[in-house]
Amino acid sequence: MDQDHQSASESRREGLAKKAASLGEDAQAKLAETAEPVKDKARSAAEEQKRAGADQVASLGAAVHGAAGELEKELPQAAGLVHSAAETLQQASSNLRERSIEDLASGFNDFARKQPVAAFAASILAGLALARFLKSSSVKHTE
Repeated sequence: MDQDHQSASESRREGLAKKAASLGEDAQAKLAETAEPVKDKARSAAEEQKRAGADQVASLGAAVHGAAGELEKELPQAAGLVHSAAETLQQASSNLRERSIEDLASGFNDFARKQPVAAFAASILAGLALARFLKSSSVKHTE
């Protein structure tokens, strides 16, 4: 009788374990189902911001090219360096447009592993630039 009671108890435990595993799998499936649209929205927003950033970098490159054109008359060697910097900006803009968000994040992670101090400094500078950009693009209230 004691053995029957013990096997019934084990059977109940196994049944509960299977039910808990099934509930866990169901919860994971529902969570994945719910998370997918959120991930898609985040990816879409990031892509949009990436395009806007690429446009800004391209505009900056064009402005630097214009400044280099002005310098050509008075300082031709300096103008060459400024043109080179402008081309680097335009290449960065093209790379930004062509690469996916995942590629960019992976590239930054690789850079951060190899150069943690530089990555930290770049993150701080990017944060400051973003804060300045957001502050300058906010609607100014008149008092």
